[in-house]
Amino acid sequence: MRVFMNVALNYAAWLAVALLAAQGEYGLAVVPSLVALVIHLGVMPAEKRRPELMLAAAAIPLGLGVETITMAVGATQYAEGATVGGLPPAFMIGLWAAFATLINVSLAWMKDRLWLAVLFGALASGPSYYAGSKIGALSLGEPVWQSLVTIGAVWAVAFPLLILMARRIDR
Repeated sequence: MRVFMNVALNYAAWLAVALLAAQGEYGLAVVPSLVALVIHLGVMPAEKRRPELMLAAAAIPLGLGVETITMAVGATQYAEGATVGGLPPAFMIGLWAAFATLINVSLAWMKDRLWLAVLFGALASGPSYYAGSKIGALSLGEPVWQSLVTIGAVWAVAFPLLILMARRIDR
């Protein structure tokens, strides 16, 4: 049941963020990720809350780096007003913190299989960005397939790094 709740909460946050961003509610679009993180921490045993919060915090600079790269190479673009100072939108960084809540619960089985994390990052990231673009939360560069390959390549590195961070925090 805990795994199902973890996945459902993350997907609900993702969808709410995407819908809000698509409507131009960029500041408000951060809230679903924060709510998901607070709920996640609230249902975790007390001794696991601090490591979970540390992992979510560690995901923020990683996400900032990934999203900056995808923007810099033209794989992702955001509407005017979504970004500040050329940095990725806050709602995307919030999604990284929310995504980190999956690592020790529903994706825990992957923590000892880094090669699967590489594969997962490469193959699972593109559909999420593609869906976000279809909702209107972002735009993908043309040709779209090239943007998705670029996003997959960056995530093939970033997702295992997030898992390595989780392992380190667990120690």
